[in-house]
Amino acid sequence: GQVDLRLSARGQGARALVTEAERAVRELLGAAVFGCGEETLEAVVLELLRGRGQTLAVAESCTGGGLAHRLTNVPGASTVFLAGWVTYSNGAKVECLGVDPEALARHGAVSEAVARQMAEGARRRAQSTYALATTGIAGPSGGTPAKPVGTVYLALAGPMGTRVVHRFNPAERETFKAMTITQGLDLLRRTLLEEPCGV
Repeated sequence: GQVDLRLSARGQGARALVTEAERAVRELLGAAVFGCGEETLEAVVLELLRGRGQTLAVAESCTGGGLAHRLTNVPGASTVFLAGWVTYSNGAKVECLGVDPEALARHGAVSEAVARQMAEGARRRAQSTYALATTGIAGPSGGTPAKPVGTVYLALAGPMGTRVVHRFNPAERETFKAMTITQGLDLLRRTLLEEPCGV
């Protein structure tokens, strides 16, 4: 879920060559570049939120708490990260996040509608600025022709409304979860870069 790019040069003017190459890479890749050196995506996201005086909650199904784990690995995360729910069962989605049972029955747990309600429920209950939700099919079983293993929905609720994206990560469970977590964090990062700070 992440690509590392290393730039190196030798000889006279090596530092200037690397600096120029980095400028060119950043120009080509734009918002795809989230940091340099030892920076992690989760640390970058938390720092963006901290700088804006904003907060975050998460609602996880298919990622099983991995999103909260990555966020809380960052020192000082408690100034931004308020709460997280691992609502693996449909009952927990209803009980903890206020997901409509009718939406679950009509669309299924892995759907745009349920992802949206998970994020909005987490944001409402935590009273956070943003809430990020994940729901998907990690496999190896549980897929259907309409929703194959690897299907995932990510939802981000915030001041400007709720955004839901559909991704397909056909990989074994651990890789699926890692990819989904990274995609969720990057969805939040890109949204923060797009939305005005005062919202």
